[in-house]
Amino acid sequence: MCAERSTTISGLLFILAVLFFPVMVFAQTAESTVRRIQNIRYAPMPSAPFDKDSGCDRTLDLYIPEEPAGKKWPVLLFIHGGGFAGGDKGGNATLCEKLARSGIAVVSVNYRLYLKYYKTAGASAGANMGKGLPAGGHFHPELQKAIGMAAGDAALAMQWLKDHAAQYSLNAQKLMISGGSAGAMTALYVAYVKPALPLKISGVIDFWGGLEDAAVIKKNAPPVLVYHGSADQTIHVAYAAALQKRMTETGNHLSEFHIMEGKGHAAYRVIEAEKTGEVVSFIRRITDTAGTPRQTKSRRR
Repeated sequence: MCAERSTTISGLLFILAVLFFPVMVFAQTAESTVRRIQNIRYAPMPSAPFDKDSGCDRTLDLYIPEEPAGKKWPVLLFIHGGGFAGGDKGGNATLCEKLARSGIAVVSVNYRLYLKYYKTAGASAGANMGKGLPAGGHFHPELQKAIGMAAGDAALAMQWLKDHAAQYSLNAQKLMISGGSAGAMTALYVAYVKPALPLKISGVIDFWGGLEDAAVIKKNAPPVLVYHGSADQTIHVAYAAALQKRMTETGNHLSEFHIMEGKGHAAYRVIEAEKTGEVVSFIRRITDTAGTPRQTKSRRR
């Protein structure tokens, strides 16, 4: 009877813990324990029409390696995709956790999804980027606005990171920025176009994104690691080629380009299953001052 009562009490305590402390999750693996803290507010709630949409709220999820204790972790700011009309910071939790298990703290953010509420014919990424580089050299003005709005929120997340790095054992001086699709477009824009950022960006990881005009990249800009499917019909592989060409022109010898033969858009499963080690190696090399420069190259896989 006592054993049954003890089991019941333990079960109730577990249920109460789940109900009242839902924002902190621990993932135990052979590599490391990861602490995931969800729905941290990094900036004030946005105004209408975004104010009643949790997917557009300025919140983030934080994935922190737990071991060794006291270490300050390099940081990857990750921006999800979804065409600036959908998606959520939790959609890439598997990738974020894998990176955190390898000693990279990940900050995954939600942001205002402009095209979700301001739908305009011809403004989507696919309409502008699916067949190659933009005709006339420019995106649709509404797509430009969506990128700028997302980039503004990403900068606010960077300010939060700067202000709270010590609290979470983060090394804000070793900051990488990344994203997939629309998130990669935002990451590239933040790193190479947006002025006056609160923190210096050490490098960029571009999963099937693109810049409106790669010519804006200046000499000594942060290096980029690119993964792009050769059969991508949403954001044409020409955007990866444009980045590679510009990095070669500017002498950026740390950048890497991986063209995945036959793969389409948003090949996250390939990245999670086969490429995470490459991503971690790139982050460590770029954030490590002892890293040795090497020639820009393209790998077709």
